[in-house]
Amino acid sequence: MKIALIHATTTALNPIEKAFQTVEPDLELLHFMDTNLLALMEKSGTLTPEIIRRFSLLVNLAYDSGVSCIQLTCSAFNDITSILQPLYPVKLFRSDEAMLDEALQYNSIGLISTVKETPIALQNYLRDKNPDCIVESIVDPGIIHLLSQGKRTEHDERVKMMVEQMDGRTEVIVLSQYSMEHVAKLVNPSVPILTAPLSAAKRCLAYLNGHSV
Repeated sequence: MKIALIHATTTALNPIEKAFQTVEPDLELLHFMDTNLLALMEKSGTLTPEIIRRFSLLVNLAYDSGVSCIQLTCSAFNDITSILQPLYPVKLFRSDEAMLDEALQYNSIGLISTVKETPIALQNYLRDKNPDCIVESIVDPGIIHLLSQGKRTEHDERVKMMVEQMDGRTEVIVLSQYSMEHVAKLVNPSVPILTAPLSAAKRCLAYLNGHSV
């Protein structure tokens, strides 16, 4: 079976590949990427016709490759699934939906993000599922780019600072970007901390195995 992974940054590649290797090493992963998408999103602050068009080109390539499902890996673009899903018979998965469904077991959720536009997409999903959930958000805009600049230590320290600021304010903490997954091992908050890649891979596999998701 083949799964398509759609990326807007290179920083999501390693976390999601490791996650799929953990749940099912024999799956074939096809990568489709447009690294200009994040710059366009940061410039516009929202999904624009150009972003949707460019994203749909990636989905077209993935679909034409005969994949069994399509997994997004960049959380800022997750709302695009509701726009594009009706156009394709193959399932499109948000990057974060499995993690957010787990977070919805709690009454209050703290979002940690390194891309300014991400919290909106996550809050839309959470409040659509549970309008009464309490969502708090801390963002350090743009520090995701520190990773591609070779400044991982600075990136990690700034993410850790956000986690420390959020700790105690909510019942669970969510690391919104795939690229922050490794930081979860560097902190010890008083509440659970959730990351997305492994949850996403498990949900894809459950879908491929015919289980309801």
